[in-house]
Amino acid sequence: MRFPDIPPRHRRLVRTVTAVGTAALALVRRRDVAAEHETALRFATSLANAGLTWFAGTRAFADSDFGELDLGGGRRDAGAPARYQTWEPTSEDELSPFEAEDARAKAFRNACVAAASGLVSWAAWTPAENIAEAIDAKLPAGLGRWLGAGASGGFVAVAPILIDRLQDLDATGLQDLDYAPVEIELPSHIRESVNLLLSQPHPVTQDTAEAVAEQLETARFFVWVDYPRAEYPGNERIVLDADQLAEVLRDEDIERIDVYPAASSPRVVPGTQTYPVVGIRDSADQDPGVSAATELSLSIVNGYVDAIWFSAPDSEVSVSDDLPDASVPGTLHPEGLVQESEDAGYSSSFEVFDEDDYTTVLATWPGPDQLSFRAEGS
Repeated sequence: MRFPDIPPRHRRLVRTVTAVGTAALALVRRRDVAAEHETALRFATSLANAGLTWFAGTRAFADSDFGELDLGGGRRDAGAPARYQTWEPTSEDELSPFEAEDARAKAFRNACVAAASGLVSWAAWTPAENIAEAIDAKLPAGLGRWLGAGASGGFVAVAPILIDRLQDLDATGLQDLDYAPVEIELPSHIRESVNLLLSQPHPVTQDTAEAVAEQLETARFFVWVDYPRAEYPGNERIVLDADQLAEVLRDEDIERIDVYPAASSPRVVPGTQTYPVVGIRDSADQDPGVSAATELSLSIVNGYVDAIWFSAPDSEVSVSDDLPDASVPGTLHPEGLVQESEDAGYSSSFEVFDEDDYTTVLATWPGPDQLSFRAEGS
């Protein structure tokens, strides 16, 4: 039974139905029917057990909102403007192929477990009835029947609660993480660095820098983070307080800040470009583990600032001088165009590294005193 798979707002209903149904089945004994109807009762009991098992493991109550949960408590409107925004698929067609395949696999496993439960119930019918009748013979009339029903229903009611408790206590286990954008205030040192970048002479017209600066003045900013689904369930927006926001950002590798300017902001021309001035953090200013070549840059799409980037620049330049000499149109290169030198020795594509050394958290983005600037073409 996969009670934790049921969305939280439906668990009480599912658990109540399964507990009551199991207790009701335990009340029915073979002595309650004539001998010629015993097989039919046995089959009906097995079928009911299979149905309850399937019911306890299905996502039939997830609805079209994929388990949307109203958190309540007024938390949604409290605190700073920091909130998650998650996808809300409305049908299996909107799931990724992997998610759809996983959903089908879970449904198949649940059906198999339900069928197995029915078969076990059928096989255990006679031994279980013999044991129950032996117990009844030593107890006052009817007491054994009700004790059995209470024990069966109580076990089904308590088991999922214990499962939930074990999951909560398993702090060292793998967390069910999800990935979503969270709104942030642009950190002051990053804003100062961007402003300094925009104050540099523009290769064409300073009007572009002024338009970008005006867009950033009223823009909203988002970064994508992993977060524990168990701690923040549902697909509604979740407002985080300062400590919660700091926690989800603490070790997050962030190279891009998504920018959403106001529609009334002046557009930049040309509409799609990388802003032609970039900020370069010199290798002498790098933190341990950060790539020696890192640039602060702005990308512009459809006339609006799309993102602020801090990452290693594209270092490889493709020119014809690097191509093999003995190549003409129609030449197939099974091993690619760039060949490793025979004197370079063995090189493995598998590398072991400490991921923490390569994490770019927002606090490690460069301040204005760490940047030098380069204009396009210089």
